[in-house]
Amino acid sequence: FIVYGFMDKKLDAQGVEEEKDDPFKVSDIGKILSLKMFWIVALLCVLYYSAIFPFQKYAINMLQCNLNFTAEQAGMVFFVFPLGAAAVTPFLGNFLDRKGKGASMLILGAMLMVICHLVFAFVVPATQSVIITYAAIILLGISFSLVPAALWPSVPKLIDDKLIGSAYALIFWIQNIGLYAFPMIIGSVLRSSNPGVTDPLKYNYTVPMLVFASLGVIALILGFLLKALDKKKGYGLEQPNIQK
Repeated sequence: FIVYGFMDKKLDAQGVEEEKDDPFKVSDIGKILSLKMFWIVALLCVLYYSAIFPFQKYAINMLQCNLNFTAEQAGMVFFVFPLGAAAVTPFLGNFLDRKGKGASMLILGAMLMVICHLVFAFVVPATQSVIITYAAIILLGISFSLVPAALWPSVPKLIDDKLIGSAYALIFWIQNIGLYAFPMIIGSVLRSSNPGVTDPLKYNYTVPMLVFASLGVIALILGFLLKALDKKKGYGLEQPNIQK
């Protein structure tokens, strides 16, 4: 342990000599906020995640209302969501590293999310099909693998290396604002679209699901815009992360 400590200290000293990081400057924030590409990525991020995590907050009750499930049964349906996403993500990450197509993956992920929310808005209440419900959740899991796998590696391709840390911090800041606000917005929409309904198991979730789908549509438009700008400016979003 003592030998390792001395070796680690020596390595740290060498790192300081070889590379000195530029200090953080408040002016860096202004530079980042003035970048069009930053705002496209940040808005895509907040819209996408606001249609995922707040949806999960209301999903159990939605299934109780649409399928007459108990809370435990509804919870078991959504149990496959994180498992499916975790199983698919490594393969998508490997594909992104070797083949690229990051902007296309963002578009596909947003598209799948829109389809999922529209299915929950119209198809599941009409059919009360458990199979369709599971299929929609699987689509959402694939979407949740596609978008983060492509979104976060795109930032270094769009933002100057010296501003990367601050850019990520600002994106997370904007994302957290959305994750704070949208559950309250959806709750307000749910109440206003169900006037006079006092039993939580009698809610109609069509309008809230359309709100989630609209977030996905805007994210989809931003994905197409990002791909068009990448084609025009050559940011390399469609290129593999690992260059041979």
